[in-house]
Amino acid sequence: MSVAYNMIDDANLRALIQQDLTRILNYLLAHNWNVVMPAGRISTTFTFRPDQQLSLLQAGGRVNPQRFAFTYAIYRFVYAPFVPVPIFSDNLDDHNHYFKFNLNYINLYDLIRLEEENSPYKAVYRNAYDLLRQRTREHGNAHFNMIDRALKAADSIRDGETVTLLNLWLSRSRRDYWVDLRGKYPACGTDRACNPIPVNERVNTDFLWQRSPFLLFGGGAGLTETAAIDYILPYWMARYHGLTP
Repeated sequence: MSVAYNMIDDANLRALIQQDLTRILNYLLAHNWNVVMPAGRISTTFTFRPDQQLSLLQAGGRVNPQRFAFTYAIYRFVYAPFVPVPIFSDNLDDHNHYFKFNLNYINLYDLIRLEEENSPYKAVYRNAYDLLRQRTREHGNAHFNMIDRALKAADSIRDGETVTLLNLWLSRSRRDYWVDLRGKYPACGTDRACNPIPVNERVNTDFLWQRSPFLLFGGGAGLTETAAIDYILPYWMARYHGLTP
């Protein structure tokens, strides 16, 4: 929503984004950063994630500054020093629950991108991002690479790898056929390879870049077709940021 708000100069669309994001944040603030189901069960919580709270509030401050800019400033003063803590904790395991890295990239993308250049908090956010990037840089992840490109300058090695990864994606099956690479690549666990598996051979899934590149087996019966969002998103980011196809 915050990216669309910045990039699309359409008053009606901006009003819709402001309305939706305001409702989301009002709800979360009223429920202590919990998503509460109708029967009272908490399905998701942001309570212990200062990085996620700040990212959401910062996006809110961008689209509705009168409602959320001051709230973000207060939260930032109190919680910004703790942003690296959950990132460090997530980095302890780079295989299980791999989607956490996708969430961290997205949250830090907004935190860094929307923070004022002369803000002392931007350095804190960048330090947290550097922890994340150091852990995942060698994972062969086009989505993460494009966020890195958006936050930093051009890098011929990283950007060349991104183009290669996207080309390899095109040779993947479009359906969720079962994949079993045990015996083909050295294993460092029951279901994980010692090194990232090539993109064209990885287990098929809904969004490739939020699944572990070390996964040796998985999939289904070939009945589900991929939506290809995992290609479309980094592809158009690559086009926007000037990478040569």
